[in-house]
Amino acid sequence: MQRRGFSALLAVCLIVPGAIVAQVPPDLPDWNVFYGNKDFADPEGMFARYLRKLRQEEERRRSQVIAGVSSRDSLRRYQDETRAALRAALGDLPDRTPLNARTAGVLERDGYAVEKVIFESRPRYYVTANVYVPRKGTGPYPAVLAAVGHWGMGKTFEEYQRLGIYLARRGYIVLVYDVPGQGERREYFNPIMNRALIDPGGSHWFVTLEHGYAGGQAILTGGNYASYLVWDGVRALDYLTERPDVDASRLACTGTSGGGLQTELLSAFDDRIKISIPVCYGGCNPDNPTRPGLSIKDVDALIAPRPLLMIEATGDPRSSVLAKQERHEEIAHLYKVAGENERTKYIVVEGPHGYVPGMYEAAYVWMERWFFGRQTPRESLEEPATPLEPAENLHCTPSGEVTMSLGGETVASLNRTHAGRLARARAAGDRREAIRHALALDLAPRPLRPKTIARAERGSFILEKIAYWSDDEVFVPGLLLLPPKPGRHPAVVFVNEDGKATQPLVEQYLKPLVEAGVAVLTIDPRGMGETDPETPRSSRPADFKRFVHGVESGFFYDSMRVGQTVPGMRTRDIFGAVDYLAGRSEVDPARISAIGHGSGGLLVLFAAAFDPRIQTVAATGSLVSYQEIAANDLYTHQFGSFGPGFLRVFDLPDVVALITPRRVLLNNLVDAQHRVLMPERVRRTYAAEHGKLEIGHTVTAQETVRKYLTLLARR
Repeated sequence: MQRRGFSALLAVCLIVPGAIVAQVPPDLPDWNVFYGNKDFADPEGMFARYLRKLRQEEERRRSQVIAGVSSRDSLRRYQDETRAALRAALGDLPDRTPLNARTAGVLERDGYAVEKVIFESRPRYYVTANVYVPRKGTGPYPAVLAAVGHWGMGKTFEEYQRLGIYLARRGYIVLVYDVPGQGERREYFNPIMNRALIDPGGSHWFVTLEHGYAGGQAILTGGNYASYLVWDGVRALDYLTERPDVDASRLACTGTSGGGLQTELLSAFDDRIKISIPVCYGGCNPDNPTRPGLSIKDVDALIAPRPLLMIEATGDPRSSVLAKQERHEEIAHLYKVAGENERTKYIVVEGPHGYVPGMYEAAYVWMERWFFGRQTPRESLEEPATPLEPAENLHCTPSGEVTMSLGGETVASLNRTHAGRLARARAAGDRREAIRHALALDLAPRPLRPKTIARAERGSFILEKIAYWSDDEVFVPGLLLLPPKPGRHPAVVFVNEDGKATQPLVEQYLKPLVEAGVAVLTIDPRGMGETDPETPRSSRPADFKRFVHGVESGFFYDSMRVGQTVPGMRTRDIFGAVDYLAGRSEVDPARISAIGHGSGGLLVLFAAAFDPRIQTVAATGSLVSYQEIAANDLYTHQFGSFGPGFLRVFDLPDVVALITPRRVLLNNLVDAQHRVLMPERVRRTYAAEHGKLEIGHTVTAQETVRKYLTLLARR
């Protein structure tokens, strides 16, 4: 499938030279398109607004599907489809392997004991857990799996200690475990600084950075961080069912915040969980595997008709509490269809975000009702004050850090191995349609509705400020630099990671190209440059928090939830630029090229792979391969260049293979941490294509421009 131009359509739309357009006012910047123009409102918020609209449409579709379930048969069909969607979203889960569980110590306390347990959810992938065991009565006991939310101390967090003690004294075994990135399982631990390596300030919320950072790599291989969280929970259930003191027919799951989200996912995935109690449920983006056709309400719907108690806190934002109440009302409809209205309930407890008194009691009453059919006397809910354990008392490893005491695997190392398997399994040959599908790349042309906003003579060139529409509600700003000499000129679409017209770019690259007789259209694809909410900013954030939780990360996750990718949508914006140039009378449509810097280099490669009108293409300072990201623990490329499952389908050499034998220049390509690679290293990565492309290494902008001009001169 190839992109086709539609110059005839543009001929009636474009403003031709000599038409009356506004001159660039002296009090407005030369290199910004939208200042002083009222026709393009809030360009910085445009991309987020567009994605939000798509998400709302997807949410409405999922609500309509749930509302349309009207019988037990249709409920069963809907759940079968949703269960398949959840498994697909979680990606490749491993086979069950021996848990090799061992007890590292026991704390005997009043009415309960705490066992310090280590098991392997995958070979040499260690899970540290505390098991609260009743010391009154005789087993087997009902058991509760308690998934920890986003508190850095993990299983030792005081609210989880209180939960374990409260339920153990009432005859429940409670397993509280560290999820990867928390407690004893910090995966980016720095022993010198005694904190997480990627934590900028020592906050206990650093866990969302670990989840997000490793999760970006996992999404490239077709999974996500949720895949690892869910599998740890499944194996924790395996551990509980192997204990002789556990009644395997009475298993419940609960957790708060991110642990509430894990409770929802585990309960949806594993029907051994007979009672589900998510509390203040939410979680960070990487923990959430939702995709088109799988919203979080679909996940909740898989729990029906098992007993489901959903608990919120007054300390959470009112809007969030209300939204969850409305979500529960949708889920309650399914319980009604199943004839089990009483098996689900939504309550709000007075108190802050967390797992606080009032919630323990509600969870206990709910489990007693549905496990045993018992009404719980109020006096049995009271709990005496109990001293909590210092964290070191509950550690399962001598150092309190799995990476130091046990070594073993991490999410990054497991994903690296998985990426290697995928690379060996990828079929050779033309995978054009598979790559297009992975990018979610829409090749259908749309009217650009182009507008020339201003035009001015700048001595050695003519400057035009232009804009065009790439999608409904998505407009792209551009600067067109035209040689003053009449006639048709070769032309370049230029895409720079840090914006279309940073001062070094203009002086060192754009002006030399236009002065050499090349028409240059430099654009900001959606969410970049003028349409970036964080402009001005560096392509590499100053710390990991801005890296994991920044604007590019938000675009990345929102795009996946609506079945899009950021690179795919930005590539469409480049198609629009080629369409625009092909319709200009000053441009030779047979000599259109594309140049990209940084992540812009990846975009022009994608565009050239699917638009044969791009005759030559150059990428400078761009990522050498996606495999490079998966192969390294640390990386500095932002999520806006990634997409779900890319490495299942292709890597960048496969994209270049779709372009050749057209001329391709790969210049100063970089590794996972933006370190420039020597040509020999790049040639090894592109071995299959290496005779059909030029691999360069330049030190100065002048050398780079000379390479560009040499490339453009070849036909």
